[in-house]
Amino acid sequence: MNINPKNTDDYIDKQTYPNCDINCIHIQIKNLNKIVSEMSSEISDTSWINDLEELDKLIFNATAERTINKVVNEILSKVSNGLNDEIGEYLVSYSAQNVLVSHYNHTKIPLAELLKEKVSGNPGFDFHTISEKRFLIFGEAKFSLSDTPRAIALDQIGNFIDLKKDYAELNSLRTFIDEETHSNIVAGRKGYAAAFSFNAKNIDTIFKNALESEIIEEIAKHNELFLIAIEVC
Repeated sequence: MNINPKNTDDYIDKQTYPNCDINCIHIQIKNLNKIVSEMSSEISDTSWINDLEELDKLIFNATAERTINKVVNEILSKVSNGLNDEIGEYLVSYSAQNVLVSHYNHTKIPLAELLKEKVSGNPGFDFHTISEKRFLIFGEAKFSLSDTPRAIALDQIGNFIDLKKDYAELNSLRTFIDEETHSNIVAGRKGYAAAFSFNAKNIDTIFKNALESEIIEEIAKHNELFLIAIEVC
């Protein structure tokens, strides 16, 4: 996996959104089977539950088990037949979250579907991290075999902000949130990540168009924004 951070100043004047730290990242995946194997192993690893309080252990053991069986045994196991929308969305979520952790010093929170009751297809954010500045980052992932759904990802984030779905998810996230992050959330300080598959000719055009889109005005009122384009080579 190649990670290529881009210079956001090439796309937009940083003074346009002075209160939001905006990062653009281009990821290239060159070994799909290797990444899927890593995804399966990580999703199946529930050792994080052992560090929780007893009540939380009961809750997350119940929610994670069914999702793991669904994702690993029914979805990721089919990658030998090629990419499809279900596998692709997990790929985008996993890759984006891991790059935020490995290259931007974020703290990982287990993928959203392991924390919620519904087995796959949750109508909410797809992944979360805590940034180096201790902001909770809400991540949305979109995948297409042929298109670059950056507008869909950004519009979904905007819609979720309007519906306050980020705050609605705090019940399942609160056990992973430290005191400083908690204080930032209460004060309304947070961030977002829009991760999407890249199937276009020019990555710079994609990021420039994203940062000039109308929805960015709403999202960039917050503290951090990560635009993550994921290309399967």
